[in-house]
Amino acid sequence: MSKPELIKWSGWAFIAGSFAFITILSGSDAIAFPGSIMSAILLAAGTLYLRAGYGENVSRLGRNILLMGVIGMVLWYVALASLTIMYYSGTLLATEAQGERLWPVIFGGPAVVLLTLTLFGLTTLRNKPMSRLNWLPILAGIWYPAGYSFLFGYIFSHSGVFPESYWPVIKFTFGIQFLALCLLGFILVSDSPKKMATA
Repeated sequence: MSKPELIKWSGWAFIAGSFAFITILSGSDAIAFPGSIMSAILLAAGTLYLRAGYGENVSRLGRNILLMGVIGMVLWYVALASLTIMYYSGTLLATEAQGERLWPVIFGGPAVVLLTLTLFGLTTLRNKPMSRLNWLPILAGIWYPAGYSFLFGYIFSHSGVFPESYWPVIKFTFGIQFLALCLLGFILVSDSPKKMATA
């Protein structure tokens, strides 16, 4: 697959990942949990395609950051699966409070990948691999990790209590995350024909 095609696939993966991501706001665990996992997988695919497409035009640090994001997401879910098995098998001391504290961990996969997208964006400001809007990966990556970090810290420090009063702000932040990912995806898809012309 050529580099322009990889960039195009990266864009489509980010767009699909953004739609899977927005299911987190559905209010239904049956939709939000698998949506979060699918979002992390699609975003990871997008970052791998992005890494392959722009690999020669970014620094080694930028390439490694994207790879670490995918590895980090995989390790996150392996750890989550291990904790879940231990919890339900009784190996892990199971209390209701621990069960309430465990569920937010499921939503960490997208946060790991998006954080690395943000860090990658910082490296693109210098190398400028994209034909335009090289700051967009920062904008497309920062919102959910920031909101998730707040939620994660609040829930764990308040014995599993959800911060209901902050929910409208969190929803707004996640909405911006959705739109920013869509925009990044469309920019990558639209830029790939220009790359094909110069390839």
